[in-house]
Amino acid sequence: MRNNKKFKILAIGAHPDDMEFEAGGTLAKWALKGHEVYHLILTTGGYRDMTGRIHKTETLRKEAQNAAQVLNIKELIFLDYTTTELPNSGKVVSEVDKIVQDICPDVIISHHPFDSHQDHRAAADIVFAVSRQGRVKNVLSCAPFPYRPNVFAFRPQLFVDISSTINIKLEAIRCYKSQFEKFGGEKLIGRIQSWAHVWGWAVECEFAESFEVIRVTDVF
Repeated sequence: MRNNKKFKILAIGAHPDDMEFEAGGTLAKWALKGHEVYHLILTTGGYRDMTGRIHKTETLRKEAQNAAQVLNIKELIFLDYTTTELPNSGKVVSEVDKIVQDICPDVIISHHPFDSHQDHRAAADIVFAVSRQGRVKNVLSCAPFPYRPNVFAFRPQLFVDISSTINIKLEAIRCYKSQFEKFGGEKLIGRIQSWAHVWGWAVECEFAESFEVIRVTDVF
C-alpha cells in the first residue's frame, strides 16, 4: 500500500486456519504497517475428518484466537454455519453484508471461486455478493493449495512480498495444533515455506503470497 493512509482489511475464511495458510503473511505485514485487519470465519470449525476423528469447535476456535494474536488481528468474528455445508444463501449473505457495513473494509481477501472445497467456493460467492456494485473497492482471491486440482484455474496478478513476515505466518499456522499434526507437522511447514519461496521467485523476493485480482483501485 503506497501512501500513509490507514486501511481496513477484512479476511473472510470458510474455516479456522484457511486465511493463515492462504494469506497469513500478507495480513501480518499489513497489521505491522498499522492497518486494521479483521478476520471473519464463516463456519463453526468443528468437523469429523476422513479417519473418523472429531475436531471440536471449542478447540479450533481457541486455536484461531491464538493465531489472531500472532497475526495482530484487530477483531476475530465467528459465524455458526456447519463445516462442509456452508450455504450460499440469502441468509448468510445478509449476515456477512451487515458485518461489511459495520467494518467498511477497503480490502476483502477470501477464497478462490474455483477452489475444490465446496465451503471455499461458497465463501467466494458470498464475497462477490457482498462486494457487488463497487461497494468494496479492492477484492482479492487467494491461491488454492497446490494439491487441489483446480489450482490450474488460478491466475495470479498481485504478489505481496512477505519475506519480513514469513515466520509470523508459520507461527500462526503452528497455533492450529490439532490441524498442524494432522497435515504432517513440520513437513507441512516446509511445504508452506517452499510454496511462498516459489511465489517469491516469480517477483524476485525471498517469499511471497499471490492473489487473483477481482477488483482493485489505486490502493496498492
